[in-house]
Amino acid sequence: MEIPRSNQRSSPLGLILFTWLVVLLVSDLPEAIWQALAGVPPAWLLWVKFGLLAVIIVSSLSWKLIRPVRSYFTLLLVLLLAYYGMNLLRSSAPYLQWEQQIGWVWGMVAFQALKLAVAFIMIAALLLMGRRPKDFFLTPGQLNIPVRAASTGDDRKKPSITWGGLGLILGICILPLTLLFFAIGNLPAAEVLVKALPFFPAAVLFAITNAFSEEMQFRAALLGDLQAAFGDDHAIWMTAAFFGLFHYFSGPPSGIPGVLVTGLLGALFAKCMLGSKGIAVPWFIHFCQNAVIYAFSAISSVA
Repeated sequence: MEIPRSNQRSSPLGLILFTWLVVLLVSDLPEAIWQALAGVPPAWLLWVKFGLLAVIIVSSLSWKLIRPVRSYFTLLLVLLLAYYGMNLLRSSAPYLQWEQQIGWVWGMVAFQALKLAVAFIMIAALLLMGRRPKDFFLTPGQLNIPVRAASTGDDRKKPSITWGGLGLILGICILPLTLLFFAIGNLPAAEVLVKALPFFPAAVLFAITNAFSEEMQFRAALLGDLQAAFGDDHAIWMTAAFFGLFHYFSGPPSGIPGVLVTGLLGALFAKCMLGSKGIAVPWFIHFCQNAVIYAFSAISSVA
């Protein structure tokens, strides 16, 4: 089933506000507020989110207003349940004990395998819903199409930079910016850096898999339904808000800086995914950022 696409779509204001409210309620925002006001968030908050989404999905069978976003809420529920299962396993005593014994590399291999499992659960859910890979951006995309065309003054169009070229430039630019962000006040000693060098190839591999997992989970799986219902702008910022708030607890970076940085990056990644009609451009930019993050994680493991 192909999802109809449009750059802008006129939708009832009530549906837009309702969807924004649900996105914020099922994100990590309630836990962040609870922690700020009352300490450790209770476990039942997550079950309230599951229940809220389940009630909305069932209600959409008779409530016509929210029917256009039923599939989106279904995918959100699948994503939350998948992450709940992953976190339940990772927080179990046997897993924690095993993780402490195997070291950084194999511990990260296990973590990335679990994140890939969540990504493949989302892919399976989309396929079961009748979606084709191109409907959820699981293709490289149209890398050679121009980002925009500028008028030359004689009513002819002069091609601008392509999405592939823009992705390459943004990926290269984000490397030193991320390095600066993490290196301020945290420069490793030379001996620590030398000791961490053998782990850098593994860090690159983890950057590759993590970028794919998160692009699949938080953008590719969710953007199509939101774009069909609301157009590009709301689709971009709804997914960006959810992605940013997800990093409040699970950075790096975390906290309010993590929400702001990853939220803005999430909007950039979503814009690139919609513009190029594929996953390759946002994946590459995301990979470049992750490469620095996982390099510092490797350094921390030997410091």
